[in-house]
Amino acid sequence: MSPSTNGKLDPQRCRVALDANALDRNGGPRDALVERLLALEESSKIQFLEPGTVYRQAQHPRTPLPVQEVIRSQIFTLPTGLTEAEENRRRHVLAVMRGNSVSDRHDADAAILFEAGKYAAGYLITEDKRILRNRVELQEILGPPLCITTLSEFLAIYDQFDKEQRERERLLATLR
Repeated sequence: MSPSTNGKLDPQRCRVALDANALDRNGGPRDALVERLLALEESSKIQFLEPGTVYRQAQHPRTPLPVQEVIRSQIFTLPTGLTEAEENRRRHVLAVMRGNSVSDRHDADAAILFEAGKYAAGYLITEDKRILRNRVELQEILGPPLCITTLSEFLAIYDQFDKEQRERERLLATLR
């Protein structure tokens, strides 16, 4: 694991999982955030780890081509057997995501969350309102190190760690 500030891991030292909606562009200021995230990954300042569920969702014909291309180029998780504890955690995440709903509409989102937690991603970036509304409870179920954030929140966390790192390097340079 990597050093943390306020219980969060340094984004440069852990894997970052994406919900496909984190890459959605809208023709506005959000596009610059998406481009910045992709530039951080391309310059190896962060590393993506895609939940296999996101990879499979991105194959849908209605998924924008730029999102498909980014997702296809990432390392992604593969389905594996679950231990009893993992199966219980998966069911608990599913129950939170379904809430009072009787449909399976939120099952894929639950799978994304579970996979991000199972494979120890430090962050899951999403814009899904249901996930964000339930993130405190979901993070309690999935446990550290997973931190569920929006794209703008993630970039603010990244900037804080980056600023602290530059300050440490500056202080070290003055001691030499």
